Amino acid sequence: MPRHDDGQFPVNKRILREAACRDGGRCVEFSQAVKKGDLPAACEARLGAGTKLANIATPLGCVPSLAVSPLFPHGGARNRADRVSEGLSFEQAQRLSAAARQAVAIGRPFNRFITVHWETAGLTDREAMSATTGFLKYLREWLRGQTAYLWTRENGDGKGSHVHILAHIPGAKKMNGALSRLWVERCTIRRYRAGAILSRKIAGASQPTSAHYLENLSKVLGYVLKAAEPEAAASLGITHQYGGPVIGKRCGTSRNLSGQKP
Repeated sequence: MPRHDDGQFPVNKRILREAACRDGGRCVEFSQAVKKGDLPAACEARLGAGTKLANIATPLGCVPSLAVSPLFPHGGARNRADRVSEGLSFEQAQRLSAAARQAVAIGRPFNRFITVHWETAGLTDREAMSATTGFLKYLREWLRGQTAYLWTRENGDGKGSHVHILAHIPGAKKMNGALSRLWVERCTIRRYRAGAILSRKIAGASQPTSAHYLENLSKVLGYVLKAAEPEAAASLGITHQYGGPVIGKRCGTSRNLSGQKP
């Protein structure tokens, strides 16, 4: 990956937390962070000043268990390869937030933000799900399963089909540009095109319960979830941005964050 994409998100020291109880007394904690200047302007404009995301600090929210129910049960309409969705549902956004909490709880906090632009790489959105599956397979094999991740797909105007990935990369591993570009070439069966993959470290992950890390993670998670359906985005305090029609599965997690048994 290009060196200039391997920087760290700067620290913003303002972080607010609030608890909201909804659905007949069921309590859900949120983290409210105000962050400016630590993402490119195009990304920054899409984040609301009051992002209310699930609190990632321990203890983890108000739920009695760390178990996360599967994003998609086996089978069903949401797993159809030809299904077209227009955004993340509130349930999906909640479960992705829960997956971020679970990653911290199991000692594999997300420390890398990866975006693969499949259209830039030469693929259509119909081909992008298969390519995403392949890319994640290469990631798991390289790390010998010592990872945790979540991903969301978008197909917005001006960017085309792309996938955002939040992943844990163990400290002993170095994710270099040559390797990740090779994965993209293998997934697309095409020569790598400049700008097809971008990556940044999420600063502070070595201290995953620190305010520094939790705030950086809250902000990047808000960006990854920005394509939530308008009502879902409003409930989470995220500034909604239309994520475009996506063919096939729109989001997912590694098995160790999904609530499914290995």
